[in-house]
Amino acid sequence: MQYDRPYNDEINIGDLFTKFGEYRRYLVKKWWVILIAAILLAIGLRFFAVWKKEYYISHADFAVKGTEGSSTSSLASLASSFGIGITTGTEFTNELFLGILQSRTLVKEALMEKRTLTVKKGVAPREDYLANFYVEMYPRWAKKKKVKNFKLEHGSLDSLTVYEDSCLTVIYDEIIENDISTEFSDDLGMNQMEVSSLSRDFSYYLADYLAYAGSNYYINAQVVNEQKTVNLMSEKADSLRALLDGKEELLARIQDGSAYQVKLSGYVNQNRLIREIGLITTEYSTTYAQLQLALFDLQNKTPLVDMIDQPKFATIKEKEQTTMFMIIGFILGTILTSIVLAFRKYIRDSVEEARQKQLVIEKYHKEQESQSLIDTDSNKI
Repeated sequence: MQYDRPYNDEINIGDLFTKFGEYRRYLVKKWWVILIAAILLAIGLRFFAVWKKEYYISHADFAVKGTEGSSTSSLASLASSFGIGITTGTEFTNELFLGILQSRTLVKEALMEKRTLTVKKGVAPREDYLANFYVEMYPRWAKKKKVKNFKLEHGSLDSLTVYEDSCLTVIYDEIIENDISTEFSDDLGMNQMEVSSLSRDFSYYLADYLAYAGSNYYINAQVVNEQKTVNLMSEKADSLRALLDGKEELLARIQDGSAYQVKLSGYVNQNRLIREIGLITTEYSTTYAQLQLALFDLQNKTPLVDMIDQPKFATIKEKEQTTMFMIIGFILGTILTSIVLAFRKYIRDSVEEARQKQLVIEKYHKEQESQSLIDTDSNKI
């Protein structure tokens, strides 16, 4: 059903441009309000930058790669005859190395390290566990997490109590979430780690332990089987060498005692020892060859972790730039104030427009009623 309206609800492009110009003129008219709000926000952010605590970031860069073997086909064939497999190179993943740096065990071991430092100004340095320094450094967080009264007393994972392990887990979760960051830089081709805290010494000591312990753990984890083989071959070679030395000394004593031997029956023990020495020598030669091949395999598979930037020389103080904060505050103040003023004008215009429409509708209804009365009177006449 269609009927005539006393007003037009349609909006065309011209009306939009008109509205835009109207809002622009309104904002220009209110320039002093925008300027005051922008200046106030800029000053507020400047005070925030000054009030914000200083953080110390300890940085470390790692180059992780495997040792590429050369042409070892002949050695590989020789090793296969002894039952040892040799590869010419090993692939290592940066994701595994970065995961080790953030592992629960490694971080907890770092927190159980004793160091001499202080995390509060005016307090003399003391020797204590890093976990205790962390709780002392963030008292509000410790109170919120209910670890304010926590005091670590045991320095190894095996001797931890249930309560100590639970509190270390809470600290670990906080450190991983907010204080430690690891990534692989595609531009530099290196693994990067950053540790931040309110104390320079704490950042350095934690990053230093994670860097060296993580590197050692990564290398050992990659060659654990090869290291077991080397140890086994080394022990076997040492035992055979000791046995061979004992047999040779015994043979020398027998030969010294049989210098004036006439009967051939006296040479039985001597010949038996010579045969045993020959067999042991052969077995020792084979074991020694296996040991050398196992050492070669171990060296071939051992990854190289080269620390380019050490935490000792890459710990810096991070302080927010007050000038940059003021510029950001001024820009945000301008944008936000303009949006608030425009929204305020839109609400006021909408209310006024609705009121005008209501008046037009009421006027229209009155005119319609008057016209109906006139038409009725005309019909009576």
